[in-house]
Amino acid sequence: MRVIVTGLHVTDTHRAYDFYTEVLGFRDVLVVPDKELYILGPSTGWEQGCQINLEPIPDELTRRYCEHQLREGLTALMLGVPDAETEYRRLKELGGLVFREELTKDAIGLHFQIEDTVGNILSIHTA
Repeated sequence: MRVIVTGLHVTDTHRAYDFYTEVLGFRDVLVVPDKELYILGPSTGWEQGCQINLEPIPDELTRRYCEHQLREGLTALMLGVPDAETEYRRLKELGGLVFREELTKDAIGLHFQIEDTVGNILSIHTA
């Protein structure tokens, strides 16, 4: 058994789509903008890993939960890349991103954290 799609609540689905495709390189799997439906797959191809459904925040309780996660610095999604150091440098060069944790090597390996501009903290790891 494996996960094929996971949901990620975002404050703005259209802006999230731009960030996840243009900055992180995810690909379209199913995109229907007028229905706020954005399912994206890994840059290596949707069949190569878990897809992300960028979900609008439907109610006040979910909004408060998402704000709590961000405020407390809790990772919403862990992403794997072949080389976290290379990805870290690439994202730093882009500018404009908020880094919650600089490039770090510890018991869980080489990783860093960024905000995705739509309410989430992403932890990016060498995998």
